[in-house]
Amino acid sequence: MGKTSRSLIDLIDIAAQRHGGASGRRLAELAQHAGHDISHATLNRLRQGTYATRPSDASIRAIAYLADVSENTAFAAAGVTAPAAAVYQPPREAQRMSTRQRKALDEVIRAFAAEPAAPALSGVDFGGLLAARERLSVALAGDDDAQQLVDAAREVMARIDEVTDAAFAAATDQDAADCESCLDGTTFSSIDAPAHAAG
Repeated sequence: MGKTSRSLIDLIDIAAQRHGGASGRRLAELAQHAGHDISHATLNRLRQGTYATRPSDASIRAIAYLADVSENTAFAAAGVTAPAAAVYQPPREAQRMSTRQRKALDEVIRAFAAEPAAPALSGVDFGGLLAARERLSVALAGDDDAQQLVDAAREVMARIDEVTDAAFAAATDQDAADCESCLDGTTFSSIDAPAHAAG
């Protein structure tokens, strides 16, 4: 990722607005105080669109915290799939592999995980969606609105978060289903039972 996605820049702008026009340095301090790992230099380069690589998962989580959006929303804004909740465990048989085989497998895994594809959600304008959510959030902060408006705005915000989370959860579930269908025991039968010459 040579340039920061517009949606991630939008999230950082929203974070700055939520914290009274805070600078990158102040945002980093707020995130670090809450236990997140992000530097002001990273935030500033992301906001300027000059960050040279994909931001770390920790940085994306910090931006989600600062902008007060779900982590799935922040990962989508960064153009990547959120990490799965379950930790990957190789099968027990992997313990039989040589050091050379383990290193090769580690490199294959790194190659697959280096630039995970974001779920395809054509036509979804995350910048507009995030801006609409922020406008609702600002309206909620005002005391002069009628209670019905406040209740409706809260409901709309909740639905936006639910739809966004559901869209990315469905994409993650599809990835898991694809993986399970590949490992159903029949695909790799030739590996499990090597052919022997007839004697």
